[in-house]
Order: sequence, then C-alpha cells, then structure tokens
Amino acid sequence: MGDRTYMEVICRAEDQGVFEDLGFGEQEYWEELPEGVLFLVDEQANFGHSSDLKELAEKGYIFIGHHDVGGDYDAARLVSDGATFHEVDAVAHETRPCVAVNSDGTVDEMQLQSAREYWRAVACARQKLGFAVGER
Repeated sequence: MGDRTYMEVICRAEDQGVFEDLGFGEQEYWEELPEGVLFLVDEQANFGHSSDLKELAEKGYIFIGHHDVGGDYDAARLVSDGATFHEVDAVAHETRPCVAVNSDGTVDEMQLQSAREYWRAVACARQKLGFAVGER
C-alpha cells in the first residue's frame, strides 16, 4: 500500500519510459513546452515518488516536479538539473517553495538557503530542458 498523492513532472521526452515505470502518464500541458519535453502526471504517486526521483537525479536525469500533500508529508517541489537534486516544502496550490518563520519573526535560514538552491537548480534544469531564458 503506501501513502499516495497527486504528482506532476516535466522531463525530457527521451526519459518518458523511466517515468512511466514509476506510474507517470503523459498529459496535455496548459502552455507550449519546448520540443522534446513532456508533462507527465501520476495521480497515485506513492509517497510523492520522493525517493524514486532522488535516485533518478543521482543518475543524471533532469526534471522539475511537485507533489501535493500526503497523509504523512507536506506538499513539495522537486528538481534535478542533472547534477543536483533539491526537494523543498511547499503549500498545496502554490508554485513557490515555502519557508518557515520562527516565533521571533525571523525566517528559518536553512530553509531559506534550501529555497535559494532550489531556484538555482530550477533555472539550470529549465535551461537544459530548452526553455527560453526568463520564460516562466
């Protein structure tokens, strides 16, 4: 069994089979994607595929994804630029990572640093996937 949640990923078309083996299927995206890039969805992603995607990242796969809240974990944003993997907390229905605020009103510095590293990896992954610079 497990703890299942909805998950989306954008990846290279040449890697489709690897993601399909995890349970992803191709879906139509709401914007035009670069040639050779696919939008895949798994509506029943076991534990948000976090460990599976980390393994793919260690093998050099490039992807940008996110999963919703599960029973045992929060929503998250995940990215692999082919060299690094980052997973950061998120709020459901929010495209940006979230960062905790301490009781004294200061931002959690470790989470803020993780969010910064995540955004750098997203920029690198988007470039490698063929998105135009500055394109959202």
